[in-house]
Amino acid sequence: MTNPPPTDHLPTGLPLAVDTVVLDIDGTLLDSNYHHTVAWVRAFARHGHDVPAWRIHRQIGQGGDRLVAAAAGQEVEDADGDSVRDAWEEEFDALMDETTLLPGARDLLAALHERGLKVVLASSAIPRHAAHATRLLDADDLVDAATTAEDAEETKPDPELLDTAIAKVDGGRAVLVGDSVWDVEAANARGLPTLGVLTGGFSRAELEETGAVTVVEDAAELLARLDELLQPAPPPGRHTD
Repeated sequence: MTNPPPTDHLPTGLPLAVDTVVLDIDGTLLDSNYHHTVAWVRAFARHGHDVPAWRIHRQIGQGGDRLVAAAAGQEVEDADGDSVRDAWEEEFDALMDETTLLPGARDLLAALHERGLKVVLASSAIPRHAAHATRLLDADDLVDAATTAEDAEETKPDPELLDTAIAKVDGGRAVLVGDSVWDVEAANARGLPTLGVLTGGFSRAELEETGAVTVVEDAAELLARLDELLQPAPPPGRHTD
């Protein structure tokens, strides 16, 4: 894990005034982080590398182009990186139908939409994996835009995907909802606040120390506390008392 950048420039007062909510999918809306971990364990094993699941889980949330070296070392990346990633794709395909929505996921999207906020699903998954989550969410009428791995050349914690997500809706004041330290680091890089959730397996302390404004258990708790945590930002040029 890298050292987080300074976060004293990030908005911290609650409720956050925003016009755009960017939501990570894996580990935030979809219970899939541990399925990804198992798929990576099996992918490494297929190429003769015994990598403990706990070590892989610590890297879930950043791109697969970074994960192999981070979890297993640069020598494994140099020798078998592309082959391991191909194997991971096959292994996750076999597990994907076992993944399910996390509590409150779709209801949260509906509540954000009802409040007039722009809602973007910011996934760095390959398109067919992202499509599985969007089918489960059945939220085409609640979401203004979505991303996949094809929308950015750089992967998290690089903020490129976040930039793309916000640009798709011409967002002004945005917040990221995510489950990993890599989500928080990406948002930090653009001076955006993050609301963290615990459903990806990263601890409250890790998310807060990396810079999350606050951390809730899951999407259901975020929904229950929505008015406490977020409020629609006034239109440009309009000021509130």
